[in-house]
Amino acid sequence: MTAVETRVRSVLDAPRGRRFSRTPMVAGRGPAFPESPLARERRLLRQMADNPRVAHRIEHGILPQWMDVARERREREAAAMNTATPPPLPPQPPTAPRRARGRHRAPSRWGRRQALLLGVLSVLGAMIAPVLGSFP
Repeated sequence: MTAVETRVRSVLDAPRGRRFSRTPMVAGRGPAFPESPLARERRLLRQMADNPRVAHRIEHGILPQWMDVARERREREAAAMNTATPPPLPPQPPTAPRRARGRHRAPSRWGRRQALLLGVLSVLGAMIAPVLGSFP
């Protein structure tokens, strides 16, 4: 059994509530030596030094306050642009209402009119043709 497996087994075998190490506690009063926020931040940053963002922060320091203010202002302006109502469109001239087309495969009414007109004209042409043919 390796050292890691031994450590994992000892943690898992520990009773609930005692599996992970915690700061020493004074009976009923909290941690025996409270850590200041700055000391805690430094400790955590040292633990996370292999993270590229944390390494950059350790090397260059935290961002100046004006950069945070500028970022928040840009975000507010972007949110305002997204929520702004667009200008009203100019009024359009009224259009005639469109007729409903009905069923998709139904023949159009215009086709029936054309067929009727063609039939009427052919009958009239047949009646007029003998009359026009008799003139010299």
